Amino acid sequence: MSEWIISSTVLIIFVLIIRYLFRNRFAMRVRYALWLVVALRLLVPVSFLESSFSVMNLVDMEKAEGSFAALLSPEETDTSVEVKSAGGEVQQKESNEPGTGTSVMAQKGEEQTRGMESNGSGAMFREKEEAGMGMGRGKGILTGIWLAGVILSAVTVLTVNTAYRRRVYRSRRKCRTELVSALPVYTSSVVSTPCMFGLIHAAIYLPPRAMEEKKKLKYILCHENTHYRHLDQLWVLVRAVCVCIHWYNPLVWLAAGLARQDCELACDEKTLEVLGEEERINYGRTLLDFSAQGDVFFGEFQLSTAMSGRKKQVKERLMLVIEQPRRYAGTLAITAILAIMISTITFTGKVSGQEQDTDSSADSGMEDRDGETSFEQEDGQKETEHTDKNVETAALVPIDLNDGKEYLLKVGGEVIPEEGYRINRITLNQVHDREEDTLQTILLEEVRCLYTRMADEAESGNGFMWSYAFGEEPLYAKKLYTVEDLPSYTVGQTETKGQVLSHVSDGGILVADLNFDGYQDFCLQGAQEGNQSRNVPYYCYLWNQEESRFEPAYMIPNVGVDGKEKLLVSTTDDGNGIISTKYYRFDDTNCLHMVRYVEENQASDAVFPTLDLTYVETAYTLPAVDEWDNGTVYGGALTERFVQGAKQALTELYEWSGTKIDTVCFSTSAYGDFMFGQKPEDIRASRTFYSRVYGSSAGFEECIESMNLATDRTVWYSPVTQRKVPEQMDEMSDEQLAEWYFGRSALAEGEAAASVRQMTQGEYIVETESGHYYAIYLQPATREMDYIAGPYDGYPNH
Repeated sequence: MSEWIISSTVLIIFVLIIRYLFRNRFAMRVRYALWLVVALRLLVPVSFLESSFSVMNLVDMEKAEGSFAALLSPEETDTSVEVKSAGGEVQQKESNEPGTGTSVMAQKGEEQTRGMESNGSGAMFREKEEAGMGMGRGKGILTGIWLAGVILSAVTVLTVNTAYRRRVYRSRRKCRTELVSALPVYTSSVVSTPCMFGLIHAAIYLPPRAMEEKKKLKYILCHENTHYRHLDQLWVLVRAVCVCIHWYNPLVWLAAGLARQDCELACDEKTLEVLGEEERINYGRTLLDFSAQGDVFFGEFQLSTAMSGRKKQVKERLMLVIEQPRRYAGTLAITAILAIMISTITFTGKVSGQEQDTDSSADSGMEDRDGETSFEQEDGQKETEHTDKNVETAALVPIDLNDGKEYLLKVGGEVIPEEGYRINRITLNQVHDREEDTLQTILLEEVRCLYTRMADEAESGNGFMWSYAFGEEPLYAKKLYTVEDLPSYTVGQTETKGQVLSHVSDGGILVADLNFDGYQDFCLQGAQEGNQSRNVPYYCYLWNQEESRFEPAYMIPNVGVDGKEKLLVSTTDDGNGIISTKYYRFDDTNCLHMVRYVEENQASDAVFPTLDLTYVETAYTLPAVDEWDNGTVYGGALTERFVQGAKQALTELYEWSGTKIDTVCFSTSAYGDFMFGQKPEDIRASRTFYSRVYGSSAGFEECIESMNLATDRTVWYSPVTQRKVPEQMDEMSDEQLAEWYFGRSALAEGEAAASVRQMTQGEYIVETESGHYYAIYLQPATREMDYIAGPYDGYPNH
């Protein structure tokens, strides 16, 4: 039993180490297969043969079993020692009494010697026999406790799954779908996430909401059918059996949970192979939609597969779906070799006679040259080196610089107690003739989180992008901000030095061609901090071919690479039920531009449950880059300001016209003029159907706010229908109509009209009770409000 516990525990530790070191460098199916080796060791209680490589050669089984027995039979393992004084009196001394260890052991040795001389070998035989009886009773108690735990765990598995089966069968309804499935498909109000349940008669069970979207249903059925083809319904049972047998071992519970996660990762990987690379993003969204939290305690007892998981597990699956991690051909061979080695260590037993040899040598060493028995004790207070110190480590990561030579990134770091792995330094080495030459030492002190210009330059730059000289002005770090943080993030509060990195916690590294120039770049994975724990920062380095060195670039959260579209993808959890994805591209100067923003808002009161914004840069609009402040007060967060302004403008359009536009192209000028068109070529050709100017109220250059709308009744390229008009529109005069439109516009902000005066045909001036003026233009043919601007402090002269 002890050998079974020790060998299986060591095997799990080895697999955990391999899993951590190679992470995403090999196929998920290979990573999942490692747990099959663990399952075999957990289910087979005996070793197959003896080997000098067995881990059991390092363990004294008799002493280990005696320790277990001592815990349960203290009366059989008396720790007191009888010590005879010079007068013949017997004194009791505890062996664990401070300061008496050596003397007590020496006196016990003398007493045992005298006992052997007076009583012969029979006394020693009786002493060993009594100790063996104590160990036997201890083993019996341990075995009884183990069997009780096994029975209780098995009953729990049976009870949980019987109750779950009864509830599911009562509530299930057969689904009719045109999609192909190897298993029958049912809906059930009992299940909170899609799953496959049943060992003999397996079936797919869906929550009712899964039938609402056919495209997502395709991903779900493909995922669960992949589980079926992998025979995962059987491996779920195997995991449950292992947990029941080894209920006492926390590492087995950990292994079962990680095996369950790797099962889902392997299924995701195969499902994406079937669906195709173009379906990655949509599949990831489906995964998010059905990522209900599983039961914490009964998760390993329930015999079903599911798309759900804990937050950290769903996050890992989502990142692997989006990132498309690079696989290394040699990793599989290395993994196979390591698997064979650890199997040899843990599936074999101790070589017979090795323990006896050790004991005999130890006994012989206890006798000195005069034949007298002596006892020596090592200092138990001796400090163990490196116990409380950080452990230095290094890793080698191959990188391709497109010149046919072999390069390695040598990542140096340390394992910090209670913190994990931390990167301190990186060097770029060239390998030739089995030697390495260091070409560059990359210091983390050079890394800045997110670049922008200085605060005082943001105030005096007048907002013109051509005043910015790339590479000449100092760059300063910014933190990762969400939309909710923006109102308080102004120039006056901007840090002037920025946060410098002295280390990168967590220590992950992603190697990929980030700017698609043919040379691989890399990102360092940073630590998760505070309220940004859902968004992992990646600090990017780009290869400068002219300088032959890596240069620090940007911090991008949760970065992924879309090789097909040649874009960087950043999917973040922005809080309040909002999941957003930003798409970036690098220009020729390695400046990062946002080209698209996609948002999923799960809030019940969301105006736009889905929002897809494509940003179009033209000669007269601002670039969507965070270095150029362009006169805004939101330095270093210009793209966030663009997104927030576009969402606000589209919300006002919906409230104004009654038409909801959630997929659109837009651009922004230095005056905060948000212009919207259906296609990028419409923006470039100035075919914009809607414009909203915010000016200084949104941190742009000073100008009068305005709204301009062309509906489908006035231009062919507008998708907007004016649905909100007065019921008695035909009976109203143009002045009354202008006043009605004014009162319902976003610019009025609650002001009441005092008078309406016509200037030219279709153009009217509204004077408010507070003394402000607004200009309104009505389309003569449709009588729809086409344009409104204000407030003016005086009467407009145009």
